[in-house]
Amino acid sequence: MKPRDLVAILNAPKPERLGLIAEGLELLAEHVSTLRDDLLHLQDAGRSRGAAVIDGLASEEAAKMLILLDVVRMGWSEPDAVRRQLRNFYSHLARGIYARLTAGRPADLAEVRSYAESLRRSLYLDGPNDVDWIFRNSVEADREDSLYVDYVTSEGESVWITPARLSDGTLSFGPSMVVDLALALHRLGCLSAKGLEIVSKEWAGFPLGDDTHWVQVEAINKSVLNEVHAAGLCSENATRADVRLALQQWIFPLGGLDLSSIKVTKTELLAQREQWVASQW
Repeated sequence: MKPRDLVAILNAPKPERLGLIAEGLELLAEHVSTLRDDLLHLQDAGRSRGAAVIDGLASEEAAKMLILLDVVRMGWSEPDAVRRQLRNFYSHLARGIYARLTAGRPADLAEVRSYAESLRRSLYLDGPNDVDWIFRNSVEADREDSLYVDYVTSEGESVWITPARLSDGTLSFGPSMVVDLALALHRLGCLSAKGLEIVSKEWAGFPLGDDTHWVQVEAINKSVLNEVHAAGLCSENATRADVRLALQQWIFPLGGLDLSSIKVTKTELLAQREQWVASQW
């Protein structure tokens, strides 16, 4: 048995791949739905620390659903790009980036790419002047800080950090938008084998580039939803809210983006800070 082997789906004949992806999406949808229910239960009980852990897990599992959908939207014509996208399924960073991007409303793919690249940096500068302190990757830090007690060193100072901060009642964890979006697409029928055929057909041959505007993506989303409805694929539990969410938040296909970590050194950031300080005089 070989775990973490989603790339092996490329060994299946092309006509069988959508069915295999649909099978996985159905399992993911059941898991995400169960986690969402558990999250709401913890939230109602005032257990914000546990809610944060479940929200993070549910968000990553929902992001895996969108990663698989983007495999369908990109097609099979570029095997290396598909292989890279399939590997994103196992990357905490890539899944976290998907979750962050889903919550935005970018105007074009160039804006998506720019934001994604900012989220890929292993270290970055921030603060009142944008250069005051060095931080580690925010996607990875947010995930780990909600899960683990750790001893952290930053610019010469070391402190213990703990997820206990999530229990002080000042933070509330709803289901994240990526969770609601993934489940909405499931209820609307987009994740079934026939639904994936419609998604694949609507995106086939579309010339996606940095100048691709949101209105073009929204138009394809609308065509997909019209077709799955006409085909009778929508669940009786689907709502108008699901339709709005799918139309407005099912963002640009991300299969063409590199979502791996960009390694940044402390030396580079200290030099940037020194340049900024020098420019002020």
